[in-house]
Amino acid sequence: MSFGFGVLAAVLLLILPGAVLGRLARLTWATAFALGPALTYGIVGVAIIPFGAVGIRWNAWTALAAWAVLTGLAAVVPTVLARLRDHAGEVRGAARGPALVVAAGVLLGAFLIWFAAFRGIQAWQSIPSTWDAVWHANEIRWILDTGQASSTHMGELRNVETHMQLYYPSTFHALAAVFCQLTGAAPATAYTLSSVAAAAWLFPVSAAVLAWNLLRPMSSQWQTAGAAATAAALSASFTAVPYVEFDTAAIPNLVAYGLAVPTTVLIMSCPRHRDRIPLAVLALIGVFSTHITGGVVVVTFVAMWWLCGVLWRPVRGRAADFLSLVLVAVPTLLALLPQFLGVLQQAEIIAGHEFMTHEGRKKALFDAIVQHTRHLNDFPIQNIVIALAAVGGLLMMLGPAWAAGNWFLDRPPRERVLTPGWHTVARAPLWVAAAWSLLALAIVHSSEPFGGLAGRVISLYSDLFYSDPRRLSGVITLLLTPMAGLGLFTLAGLAVRWARRFGPRDLGSRFWVGVLCVLLAGSTVGLARHYFPRHKYLFGEKYDQVIINQKDLEAFAYLATLPGARDTLIGNANTDGTAWMYAIAGLHPLWTHYDYPVQQGPGYHRFIFWAYADDADHDSRVAEAVEALGIRYVVTSTTVVRGFKMPDGLVSLGESESWAKLYDNGQARIYEWRGGAHTP
Repeated sequence: MSFGFGVLAAVLLLILPGAVLGRLARLTWATAFALGPALTYGIVGVAIIPFGAVGIRWNAWTALAAWAVLTGLAAVVPTVLARLRDHAGEVRGAARGPALVVAAGVLLGAFLIWFAAFRGIQAWQSIPSTWDAVWHANEIRWILDTGQASSTHMGELRNVETHMQLYYPSTFHALAAVFCQLTGAAPATAYTLSSVAAAAWLFPVSAAVLAWNLLRPMSSQWQTAGAAATAAALSASFTAVPYVEFDTAAIPNLVAYGLAVPTTVLIMSCPRHRDRIPLAVLALIGVFSTHITGGVVVVTFVAMWWLCGVLWRPVRGRAADFLSLVLVAVPTLLALLPQFLGVLQQAEIIAGHEFMTHEGRKKALFDAIVQHTRHLNDFPIQNIVIALAAVGGLLMMLGPAWAAGNWFLDRPPRERVLTPGWHTVARAPLWVAAAWSLLALAIVHSSEPFGGLAGRVISLYSDLFYSDPRRLSGVITLLLTPMAGLGLFTLAGLAVRWARRFGPRDLGSRFWVGVLCVLLAGSTVGLARHYFPRHKYLFGEKYDQVIINQKDLEAFAYLATLPGARDTLIGNANTDGTAWMYAIAGLHPLWTHYDYPVQQGPGYHRFIFWAYADDADHDSRVAEAVEALGIRYVVTSTTVVRGFKMPDGLVSLGESESWAKLYDNGQARIYEWRGGAHTP
């Protein structure tokens, strides 16, 4: 399987289940494809929790059954809710021509992102050295082995000794496990291909959907389509998402961000199209089940849209509109209640994250405005796209300032196109400015916390994003991309109009439309090329074969041949990458995650092993821990990087008579327990 074919297969698995469901629910094909990923993850999110609770294995067949049931219901619901359909509103949907223009922009943006991944990830079937990648791959392997995909059961994988309950969002991993079964891909390969597929597809679609939603009320279909297509193609030039999120292996967060905008727009349509409420519930479940922060993004955008717009200019009336949103929120809350209860148990851990810069609030605000926060500040400021976003944002907030209602290339060359009409300013999407301001404030607080009541209040919001400027900047990028698309489209259109006006003769609108298309395509590709080195680097940086290389793979293969290795727990460190042995070879490690800088999670015996294993000759607690955990072999590796340290208990195993060295290839070592305890 080639890299291109694998990514394409992952994209189709991401889109088609939800798109077919959406189409049978009477959405247009364009809308169904835009919402397809959110609905696909909604199907997964609805199924895995009850399946896990009653013991139904999650696999390709049960996933197909869940899809068939929910798709059947989706086909029936429009008939039941026929009286709620807004036929007049449906007529205002995108016509075929504008829809194809937007699709072209989406495909261009997706290709540009994919190409950065293709060039950046040279050894795409190798093992990445990223902090969280090992957990994602191990979780995929766990689902394949056990059929347990419920996000509330991940303690069975993470807390090896106690199996203490742990919540971790698992819809990404559940869908990747189905991908493994359909294609035969290994868990680590499925992780890479599914991650690239989500990165390449979701963000051009999000940019196009949000641009269409923001601009269509104040411009023609063709103008809106041009700006939306430009935004989709331009999404490949913003570094925060998907590139930084991919580099940090925050893949569930990346996917949830990519699902957030289409889901937001779907919910926004519910006051007018009340028959879409069930679909909105399913999509919102998909977002929250993929990562809680994605759901917070949806809630933020919808709340700002309500407070800054619909509350003052209701669709059907304030009470009716609010009821429509409540009918989306309440079923979603009930369906997600087990997950929310699991998150509450980890609230202190989430709130405990700190990413202070100690550079002052003015610098933090500047970084928030120009997208130069954590990880992004490893590179120069993206001056061009930030400037385009500023131009587009100004035009968007002054809604009437850009030729409302007519595509300016169809107007006489000497007629003014930037004619303000201040009576229509109220139609500007002010909620975007409000959401941006809230997110920028949260970035400032995360970088240099406010004190007093203001600090405590903003912490309630910023902590939902781990008080991480990187995550918050990713959300801001979702808002900036449509603005930049509008800015570039308008500037390019004015340049073409100027050329048409002062050219020797008018060659007709079709010619100049072609010129505009070429100019926009060239500009977006040129910008992607300008930022290509950093994006290629971020895709491929961690595929460096440092944490896990050929010698580690040889050690895992040898270990798998030893008597009892597959039936016992393998002692390992939580810092050297040996946790990959499960995803790669199916061996069960004591640590399935890096868990640096200290051993985390419950377990007395695991701590004893971690801290004192090499003292087994004179510390009876080690023999007790080995017996209790069922450890026979230990594997260590010298690939401890990025400030990690080998646990004290595994530093001197070779000097202990209780551990016999069986294997040493100069990097990885395997020991067998020979101590006084009964050998498991």
